Order: sequence, then C-alpha cells, then structure tokens
Amino acid sequence: MTGVWMWPESMKRRKTEAVFDDCRRMGVTDVFFLTKGLAGTTAFPSPHPMTEGRDLLGEALGAAHKRGIRLHAWFTSASDERYKNENPASGLCHYRDGRNRGIVSVRNGGYIAYMQSLISSMLREYPVDGVHFDYIRYNHLAFGWSEEDRKRYAAAGIDLGHIDGLMQKTFYGDPPDKESIFRAFREGDFDAVKLSEVRRGDVFHFAKALTEAARGVRSDLTVSMALMPEGAYDDRAFSDLHYGQNYADLAGLADLFLPMAYSKAYGKGGDWMEEVAGGTLRYGVPTLVGVQAYEGGCAESLRRDIEAAGRVGGIAGICLFREGAFAAAYRDPDGLTLTNPTASPLASCVIEGDGVEARFDGPVGPGEEIAVKTDFEPLSARAYVGEGKEIPLLFVGS
Repeated sequence: MTGVWMWPESMKRRKTEAVFDDCRRMGVTDVFFLTKGLAGTTAFPSPHPMTEGRDLLGEALGAAHKRGIRLHAWFTSASDERYKNENPASGLCHYRDGRNRGIVSVRNGGYIAYMQSLISSMLREYPVDGVHFDYIRYNHLAFGWSEEDRKRYAAAGIDLGHIDGLMQKTFYGDPPDKESIFRAFREGDFDAVKLSEVRRGDVFHFAKALTEAARGVRSDLTVSMALMPEGAYDDRAFSDLHYGQNYADLAGLADLFLPMAYSKAYGKGGDWMEEVAGGTLRYGVPTLVGVQAYEGGCAESLRRDIEAAGRVGGIAGICLFREGAFAAAYRDPDGLTLTNPTASPLASCVIEGDGVEARFDGPVGPGEEIAVKTDFEPLSARAYVGEGKEIPLLFVGS
C-alpha cells in the first residue's frame, strides 16, 4: 500500500481529475480524504456547512475509483469547532483556562450521537472503501478537567489533591519540571496510573461508538486510525496520560493502524522510524506508517524515512502527509519531469547524479509540470519554494 492524506483544498485549487491523475502516477493505492475537518464543515451534503458548497467527497470517490484507487473517508473525530461553538458545554475543559479551544470532549453524549449519525448517513450514500478516524484521543493532559471530569476521577478512587500537586509541578512550576506526573506513572503511583486508565477508558468508549456506527452500516468496511507515535514506545507514560490513546485498547477495533511517525517534527531519524513502525506491529494490526511530507521535511528526510519504514518487515506500506504539500520528480530517458501540486511556485530544483548535479531555476507554478533535461542519470532531486527554503520532494525512479 502507498497512501496519502488529502485535504479538500487540493480539489479547490486544481481540477479533481488532475489531482487523482497525479496520485495514480505516484503509485498511490489509498487516499485518506478529509471528509469532516477541524472546523466541523463536511465535504459532502449534510445538515451542517459543506466545504465550498460542493460534494467534494463524491467527486473524489468517483475520480479515485475510476483509477483503481481506494478512498477512505477521514474524520477529525474529537475536534469540531462548529459543534463546540453551538454546544459550548461539549467543549473539552483545560486545567486552568476552561473551554478555550474548538475541541470536543470524547465523553460528550450529544457529540458521540452526532458523529454516529454523520458517519452512518455518509456510508449509506457513498461507497467509500474505508472510514479513517483521526483525533481519537485527548490532545494533552492539560485538557479533560471539567467539574464533571474531576468527579469521575474522584469516583474512580483518585486522590485529586495528589494529582493536582503533580500537575502543578509538571506544567506550572517555576519552572515546570515537565516530568513529575510521568515519573510517578512509571514508578507505579496509584493515582497517576488510575488517571491514565480512566482517560484510556474514555477514548476507547468513544472509538468503539464510532466504529460500531460504521460497521453497523457496512460490515465490509476498512476501519483505520491515525495514532500518535508515542503509543508504539515501550514507555507508555506519555501516550497513556496525555492522550489516553493506547494501541492495545484500540487493536480490537481497527483493521489498519497509521502511526504518525513525522520524524522531522520530532527531531528524529531513521532509527526512530523503525522503532515506531516495529512497535506498532506488535499489536497485531496491519500498519501503514505515516511519513512526514509537509513543511519542515525535505527530499532527504522523505527518502530516508521511506527507506527506514521499508526495513521493517511486515508493514503494509507507507502513507504520506500530505498530498499537495510536496513536489514530485519522475525520472525519464532524458532527465526528469518535475511536478508541483503545492500552492506555491517552485523557485528552483537541484538534480543530483553520481557525483554531479545540475540546478534548474523555475518558476514552476502551482499545478504545473516541466521536463528538465540532464546529461547524466538523475538519482535524486531537491526542490525549493524560495531562496534556501526546501520542501519535501518525492523522487520516483523509472
């Protein structure tokens, strides 16, 4: 499998057919198409605001299937600014700042029912190949502290005075030590461990409700989940406390795991990619490794990450985040063809051979492609959107 996460904006900037032609050319087998985003708008007709007033999901699905590409409807599950603004009590509560973000509590019954209805109605109308759940987690340990949450924690036997002391030392000390509550978890502290168990239970209940809604309409559906990479580590303190997202809990619900192993964002290299991929596979779920192909990455990091993931035996493949954020170069007999699906002009490209290189100065506008001739065999390339600002480039050999 070769996947890409795709935002609807790609189809707003370019023709749908051109977007999916590029996907087929890159060898993409699976597109994870953003169907309900952070703002709460949808890419298909629903009772709520639709992106650009277009049935973008229908367009994407038709274009994908025409090219033999599977399409998964991607839902940002626990983030929905529209729903939170219309239902303020549904918002996830910050430890100090209240409901200050467009994040919905995974415990909110009204929101769970809304998401179940949205998923079910979409599946009855669109023959998508899968449903992809993102944000099935708490976003940070500082969130999940409403009065109702605190009562639940206390009912589970948690000493909130002790936990408040750990939270203060970890996040609000002068300076914060960033480790107190995580160290307590590792040392078996009852209250820290129990807090993680309650938050894990919240996330599991939410994920189970959405998964059952999907499978209740289509039993043949592929259910996939985007996961924070820390859950693949042996040390679960960070993932269990911050996110309540435990891979073992979710393994019985999903057909496919996508750990978001964005190496440059974490300041890591190939060894870390292998650790995340291998750690995810331990849970017995087919694994499509998420690779950083957006700003902050580069051609070299993209190549390295793909190669590192490929060294892990048994993975299902890789998934690039995201289509529309990286350039591509295709080797041909006379050099290469450079394509630019991004929103910015490519200012230049450096083409590398065996000990030689050539520079091509653009611009290559958004949505354009250009053939670049070389007098040597291209082995790699780098692309720049400004002087010295490199973006990821996928190099596709012949």
